[in-house]
Amino acid sequence: MKTDFPWQLRLNGLALAGVAALALGVGVASAQLPPRGAPPALGAAGGPPGGLPPGGLPPGGPPGGPPPGAPSGPSLGLPPPPPPTPVEILVTGLPAPMPGALIPVPPLAPDAPMPAAAPGDIQGTWYHNQALEFRMQRDMYGNLAPYNMTGAKVLARRVNSLKDGTPFINASAKCRPPGPQWQRDLNMPFQIFQSKDWIEFVFEEYHARWHVILDPSKAPRPAQKEYMGYSVGHWSGDTLVVESNDFRQALWLDVDGTPLSANGKLVQRIRKVDNGDHAPFLELITTIVDPTYYTRPWSVVRTFGWQPASTLFREYNCEEQIGDPSVNADAGLLEEPRD
Repeated sequence: MKTDFPWQLRLNGLALAGVAALALGVGVASAQLPPRGAPPALGAAGGPPGGLPPGGLPPGGPPGGPPPGAPSGPSLGLPPPPPPTPVEILVTGLPAPMPGALIPVPPLAPDAPMPAAAPGDIQGTWYHNQALEFRMQRDMYGNLAPYNMTGAKVLARRVNSLKDGTPFINASAKCRPPGPQWQRDLNMPFQIFQSKDWIEFVFEEYHARWHVILDPSKAPRPAQKEYMGYSVGHWSGDTLVVESNDFRQALWLDVDGTPLSANGKLVQRIRKVDNGDHAPFLELITTIVDPTYYTRPWSVVRTFGWQPASTLFREYNCEEQIGDPSVNADAGLLEEPRD
């Protein structure tokens, strides 16, 4: 007999609501974590060598005083920040994304099965343990995403289409794999299976699969490009490093349409973390490399909690709108203009 936990029923309802929202171009994307910590304040106990002496600067400035002819006034004043660039003005002036939410899950039971102890074994079922966001506005260090003007205009076009009630067609709305980043960010669990030659991520949402090849000699590139791209990984110590490229089409990295061109690349660094608190999780840092839309590579971080209670996927049905004469195959969305 199958038992539905109350939190699972709530999750199922929220997921179904999310499917409807995605058909309108509104779904769930994920949040960034704050920096792991800032260095000690200059001059504080334990601060870096060369910091200020205890008690701060002596009267008159640094020991020895300023050199002859130096201008008077505060010597440690910071320059004013530079004025915002046209790109920053465009991106920060867009309508704010919808607020995200964290779908609660119960803590692990004391006797719950745990992941393998080996750091290189990441098999099992994982699920978001962060609040979710609809648009990746900043990197993992809190800096604005480094759009160039081309990328900023693409984002603005997509965000404004949502504001105007005329959202564009995207892979998610048509039940097609939306690419590794958005697929992982959707609010449903995924399972990991692995062997010495490959690692497979299987998702409840869209019944999607993300195939990571560890030995390219045994898995040449497919004859036809795939929506999830071609992903090759290797282990660097306890971290799985995966490079994904060669996508079948340009990607939306989140619901609001943060762009990645078809020639862009995602570099993912995945490690299992167990702090001994009975709450292991995966840390996944994704670096976005795409000169078409960004001035430099930038990174976001996600975490996914161990959730063995979600191993049995619930029914998910999206494909019915593809090829169903009673359903609009484009989900009622508009074709996006080409750049």
